[in-house]
Amino acid sequence: MSALDVGWRLLPFFGVYVIVAYATGRLIRRTGFKLPLTAGFLIGAAATAGFTTLEPTTPYTQVWWLYALFGAASGLVAAPSTAAALVSVTHERAGMASGAVNAFRQIGSVTGSSLLGALLTGRLQSQLPTRLDTHHVPQAAWPAVEHAVSTGNSGHRATPPNVTAAVGDAFTSGVHAGMTVVAVVFLCAALASALLIHNRPHHTTVTTH
Repeated sequence: MSALDVGWRLLPFFGVYVIVAYATGRLIRRTGFKLPLTAGFLIGAAATAGFTTLEPTTPYTQVWWLYALFGAASGLVAAPSTAAALVSVTHERAGMASGAVNAFRQIGSVTGSSLLGALLTGRLQSQLPTRLDTHHVPQAAWPAVEHAVSTGNSGHRATPPNVTAAVGDAFTSGVHAGMTVVAVVFLCAALASALLIHNRPHHTTVTTH
């Protein structure tokens, strides 16, 4: 796919995220922080659990709603997490609290991507021999396939269908492992949110002179 094709297919995630984040920013004035945060983590866990059912041949028509669901979960979490940090400190420290939230968000993005990428790579490499054997790829070709997968370069030769299927299965196994970890983390975050977050709505104080 081209970059534009990928962008269109990711639009349900980003579009729903923007809409839900805006609506949640207004909603927390009435509901407080605990409900949207906990709901967001639970919905995120459901969406990532849904990704563990996908296969290499699963069409996009069966995937887009999971992207939209994950976008809604992200939107539910983004605004309350920032607002909860801001109202938990004095006005003089609001900038510090906002900076801390953004810093941990960036650290989480980098660390999470690195850990999930390492998990995906490790799972792909460990499962590849088994998948190659399942798809009846001759063992003499395994070193070349493993080298091509590890370097990302298959040369200019056409890849046999059974090799493509074996690599796809091994890659999917890595994706499933990563999504399982994310779902578990979201469930733990939902539990922490329900037990530890103080449900204080954001109030705007008006001073009358």
